Amino acid sequence: MNQDRKPIYSVFLLLILATALILACIVLHPFVNILIVGVVLAALFRPVHRRVTGLCGPHKNTLAALLTTGLIFTCIIIPIFFFLGSLLAQGVQSVNALQTQLASTDFNKLFSHDSIAPYMDWVQEHLPFLDIKKLALQADLIDISKNAGQVLLDSGTRVIGNFFVLTMNFLILMFVLFFLIRDGHAMLAQLRYLVPLTNDQENRIIRQLDDISKSVILGAFVIALAQGLAGGIGLFIVGIPPFFWGCMMGFASLIPVVGTAIIWLPVSIYLMLTGQWQWGLFMMAWGVVVISSIDSFIRPLLMQNRSNMSTFWVFLSIIGGIKFFGALGILYGPLILGFAMVMLTLYAEDYRHVLEERNLVLAPGSSTETLPEK
Repeated sequence: MNQDRKPIYSVFLLLILATALILACIVLHPFVNILIVGVVLAALFRPVHRRVTGLCGPHKNTLAALLTTGLIFTCIIIPIFFFLGSLLAQGVQSVNALQTQLASTDFNKLFSHDSIAPYMDWVQEHLPFLDIKKLALQADLIDISKNAGQVLLDSGTRVIGNFFVLTMNFLILMFVLFFLIRDGHAMLAQLRYLVPLTNDQENRIIRQLDDISKSVILGAFVIALAQGLAGGIGLFIVGIPPFFWGCMMGFASLIPVVGTAIIWLPVSIYLMLTGQWQWGLFMMAWGVVVISSIDSFIRPLLMQNRSNMSTFWVFLSIIGGIKFFGALGILYGPLILGFAMVMLTLYAEDYRHVLEERNLVLAPGSSTETLPEK
């Protein structure tokens, strides 16, 4: 080819490539969430696939991928489907029971009880601007419970109405999972061939994203399951329906800082206000000692040690991810922030000489920072 035509050829080729990639993104946009969840599940179940491949034989990769996909569907997808159905049904029942209890409770008589009156007097003495007896506490609580019940009903109606769409998404997810499990190595090798980075840089990016995805699942969903189970046990002991409110406690564990206290603290206060002091104190102690300790000690170990991200950045990435992407932001937020961090590390290593010359970072081994000359 003529040397004078090479720049034109390169520009034309890059324009066509950019156009093709934009069109491909438009076509694949409806399946982005399914693809990302499929990649995470395929990476998470890679050890299982290796074990199944060892049982089936090295030349039966298709059969091993099919069995692994079926195992994921049986152990995860189907239980989640039935779990959500039971959760919505019992949620409506629990909210209705709560509304009935609130409607039948005389809060004025409750606040005048001998065991509560001294505390009410203390509040009126030290917080005179807060007149609890004039607050429409009962009406507000009933409205909140009605709104919660309406949300549950709307969620159930939406799930039933979109049953066909959900079924199709599950089938597409299984289809994507099968090919990612079977041909994932070949797809990754092709991607690494097209990316103009060194093997070490590519390995570090892939390892960081893999560690973050696993740590998010372990640090978020496993901890939510553990806290929901512990909360359900405590609720069962004090005589409150454990399934729905235990599940709500598991979901609340995803909220940084406050977490499960959104559930067990009001329950403890409610038990105390209704005269069940022993159970109220027990529930509060159970929440502080048992439930909160799971979040305080296990979550940082699972999420920090794998991804080398501090708890501070993990929590901020989860909050920002949920705000921007919705529920899947629990996964997307840490992935995006982790990817940015590893890219910053690679940038700092490749341009260390430039950064050090301009005194933007400390030179290796130096104890003080050299200020730029005026």
